[in-house]
Amino acid sequence: MKFKKLFLLILPLNYLLAEIPPYSAKYNFESDEISITGIREFKKDDEDEIRFEASNLLAKLFFSSKFKTYENNLIPNTYDIKIRPKFLNRDQSIKFNYQNNEINSKGVNEWSSEIDDKNTLYDPLNVQIMIRTFVKQGLTNFDLKIIDMEKGGYKTYSYSFLNKEECYFDKQKYECLIYERTQANSKRKVTYYLVKELEFMFLKIIDVSPERVNKLELKEILSFG
Repeated sequence: MKFKKLFLLILPLNYLLAEIPPYSAKYNFESDEISITGIREFKKDDEDEIRFEASNLLAKLFFSSKFKTYENNLIPNTYDIKIRPKFLNRDQSIKFNYQNNEINSKGVNEWSSEIDDKNTLYDPLNVQIMIRTFVKQGLTNFDLKIIDMEKGGYKTYSYSFLNKEECYFDKQKYECLIYERTQANSKRKVTYYLVKELEFMFLKIIDVSPERVNKLELKEILSFG
């Protein structure tokens, strides 16, 4: 019954979800500590998945978000992080248990929280499907709730359109829509560059906080649609 209530709750929000096409692309992740290139994929099947997997001589990164779509709505199932070398202690696995009405986290952060029928929650990967969906709808301001990875529950983030600008990828000119993510009482800002001609695929994401700067940038499209 709770599962059906959840479907009804989010039905009006995500009616363009099915129009976000699958893809496989090479992205570079760069931070103050590491620069690493890997494959980022969006697979559409009975259980959809977004994943990013990258490795070099020093490290290996794996992020995966699995979810189902029901009448074009996004229903989170699992979110997994695996980082090597293992002594960094970053591994975490989150599972949505709809039968018990719980979200459970194991690994570096262990917690359990109740699924809130009044709010649709996303993880750090599948929320990007919603960002692209809302940008494609033409929304210039919207809020999304993302799981609090450390404590459980969620944090609310606000997304605002900044401007359009010409951007270049693979020697071609495109139109990029630029959005910014902010949170109340936080100095952290995340800027998204979405390519209109590529179904609002992310050209780059720049995450700036007082502690660090992280950047994810598209390098090569391997498959699209």
